[in-house]
Amino acid sequence: MNKKEARHQLIRSLITETRIHTQQELQEALKKNGISVTQATLSRDMKDLHLVKVSNNEDAHYEIHKISPSRWEHRLRFYMEDALIMLKPVQNQVVLKTLPGLAQSFGSILDAMQIPEVVATVCGDDVCLIICNDNEGAIKCFETLSNYTPPFFFSNK
Repeated sequence: MNKKEARHQLIRSLITETRIHTQQELQEALKKNGISVTQATLSRDMKDLHLVKVSNNEDAHYEIHKISPSRWEHRLRFYMEDALIMLKPVQNQVVLKTLPGLAQSFGSILDAMQIPEVVATVCGDDVCLIICNDNEGAIKCFETLSNYTPPFFFSNK
């Protein structure tokens, strides 16, 4: 287990076992357990772990937001049916063209799905560039995404 995985495991334990009300409180709890992190790193960790602040009778604290992978897949399929214009692998990337204004929504869904081949998504108004480690990863990512396209869609392969 690397440092990040160990830190994430500890954060999950702390959030599950105690009520953490602020990022600073979480940072202090990590430090008490021998892990010192910057605020920026902690913010990224919280995003990666899907931590959200919930309020129960005036007691706001962090919890792990549980969205099942199938829910993201359903959302992706819905967007693919309604807004996808083009899906094409290009070298170590996959280009996803959408209706105007929807590329960032695709990027958010893809980021949440955590497809192993995806290193990053860069999205504008109507184009989402999906960056992979290499050409093989891009082809595999393209094939994965093609499974969510409607039967009548013909991608530009």
